[in-house]
Amino acid sequence: MLLQPLVMQLSPLLRIIIGEYFAYFSSILIVHNHTSSTTLLQLEYLRSLELVLQELPQSVLLQWINVGKFSDVEESLEWQVMAAVNSSSTEGFITILSQTNLFLHARYYATRNANVRLKDKRYLFLCEDEHPQELLAMDILQFYPHHLMVRPGTRAVTGPVTGPVPAARHKEGQGTTVNTECTRDGIPRDVNGNVRDGGAEAEAGVGVGGAATLPYRDINFELWTQKFVGAFGNLDAVRLDAFLPNETFASRVELYPNKLLDLQRRTLRMGSITYVPYTITNYVPAGEGNEDAINPHGANRSIAYHGAEANVMKTFCQVHNCHLRVEAYGADNWGSIYENETSDGMLGDIYDQRVELAIGCIYNWYDGITETSHHIARSSVTILGPAPAPLPSWRTNILPFNGPTWLLLISTILICAVFLYVMKFASYRLGFGRYEPKFHHVRKLEHSLLDTFALFIQQPSAPLSFDRFATRFFLATLLCATITLENIYSGQLKSLLTVPFYSAPVDTIEKWAQAGWKWAAPSIIWVHTVESSDLVTEQILARNFEVRDYSFLANASFSPNYGLGIERLASGSLSVGNYVPAKALENRIVLHDDLYFDWTRAVSIRGWTLMPELDKHILTCQETGLYVHWELEFVVKYMDKKVQEILHDMVNGHKAKGAPKPLNVSNISGALFVLAFGFTFAFSALLVETAICGLKKIK
Repeated sequence: MLLQPLVMQLSPLLRIIIGEYFAYFSSILIVHNHTSSTTLLQLEYLRSLELVLQELPQSVLLQWINVGKFSDVEESLEWQVMAAVNSSSTEGFITILSQTNLFLHARYYATRNANVRLKDKRYLFLCEDEHPQELLAMDILQFYPHHLMVRPGTRAVTGPVTGPVPAARHKEGQGTTVNTECTRDGIPRDVNGNVRDGGAEAEAGVGVGGAATLPYRDINFELWTQKFVGAFGNLDAVRLDAFLPNETFASRVELYPNKLLDLQRRTLRMGSITYVPYTITNYVPAGEGNEDAINPHGANRSIAYHGAEANVMKTFCQVHNCHLRVEAYGADNWGSIYENETSDGMLGDIYDQRVELAIGCIYNWYDGITETSHHIARSSVTILGPAPAPLPSWRTNILPFNGPTWLLLISTILICAVFLYVMKFASYRLGFGRYEPKFHHVRKLEHSLLDTFALFIQQPSAPLSFDRFATRFFLATLLCATITLENIYSGQLKSLLTVPFYSAPVDTIEKWAQAGWKWAAPSIIWVHTVESSDLVTEQILARNFEVRDYSFLANASFSPNYGLGIERLASGSLSVGNYVPAKALENRIVLHDDLYFDWTRAVSIRGWTLMPELDKHILTCQETGLYVHWELEFVVKYMDKKVQEILHDMVNGHKAKGAPKPLNVSNISGALFVLAFGFTFAFSALLVETAICGLKKIK
């Protein structure tokens, strides 16, 4: 069979495929092998492709990679493909290779490591003697379902080439024959490896893949793709159609069928944690759950799967007809991915591709090495801290004045005492008043201090001589000032005894950072978003964060200087772990602002094919209000109603007034403190005076 009738179909075929499926892409990458050993069919592929691309109705960015120039094809092709993907939004890929699997491995390497996310839409593999059952059975093609494999018909096509050969791609002395047979032993076989009987096959009217037998099967091009959909046989090769010499398709089917619209019960392996109200994921005995486990036969169990984000995934599988299988990771077990390429938990299984997708209040933590969906819900982290506590009653006597006022008052007493002492000394030297044989300076200064202090506290003091106008005027002025001061002090003291003073509230993130208090949550993931922040406040909060178990957090919820992580939900509710009892909330407050906020997402392996479809489904759930409805539903169902009411009142500034209580000893501790201080000071003075008298007697 001559090659010429076969290659005459190439331009019309490629014109149809490129014109209908590739013409309006922004960028197309063509990978080919142009060397002296390139077969003539591959050269015809390349020639026809160039002609068709020149006829495109609009400008398209074309990138060409010739693997014939590489000494190490595998490694060089990986870097070249990744560079091409990073440089533009490449949407179409066309290959003309004898080993298309090399390109697929290079494309997958770029998918895992490129900076630009997967933007490709369609693949076209122009093959010569590669078997569809081998090429299309590759697992990598699960990432690129929209592909089309073009190859010559199933009969051997050999013989000398007649007709013109492109001068630019043909050298004298090179072989002028091309072997495109698809059998290894020279016996004509079909694509399943069975010996083909042309007459019987024509009578039966059935060909490869269940399609009608083609009358021009010797000189047609077959069009293949991977099955992809279905519960079984996802890697099976499916012959879509054949292009006949009369430039028509045998079956006229869709060459790039939408395999993502109906997955036909294809399995979707997903990981999920338990974090109310987003996801509640628990293993239960077989038959009691609503979803299947990924490994149901290991422990004869199923999955009870509920929650707002769980409903997003369950409805997604209903819309796209896929079979959801879930792996439960327990409470708060998001996991981590480390720089040394080790990992653990749910996110670790995403990185190791044990599961395709993970969901459950996940933020954009590992965007560089995972694929993230459109945002689902707004989530913010703040702190449930201690409420302002009443100041101790023993401090009541000093609360009417602040520190600077007390300092000024003490200084005034000392200055007035010195002035009174000076006036007494002046009277003595001038001979006014009672005759005193000797002026005792220490004793006079002591009396001046006591007299001045007595005036300030409105108490009688030792007899004072008012024999001079200066002294009288000074004492009268001092008396007026102390009366006014005493009224101010006593008025404020009465109000304090009626309405207790509270300590300053630590009700903002900034104040919490200044206080230096610790706070905790069950997982380090609570601060993963801000642990590398450049902001000082966030650095302090991340440094003061601790990971604690539920028993510790339950006790810490009563601590007067310890905080707990709490989350504001998109529906307006607050999510707090069930380790916080309702009784502990009586003396807690929710900080007014947030440490940070982020959007929850679903996270998948890089290049997950269904991510665009999931993004559309998420937007639908948001626009219709379904997500908020689900969130409120599971808040009511799984969260403590009393705790939610208390938290709601906290946020809105409402606080129930307590019933009147009888006074106890702590309420009069201020007076008792003054009495204890006076007795202690007086007793100490008595001991000092006794010691001094004893020393004088010894002398």
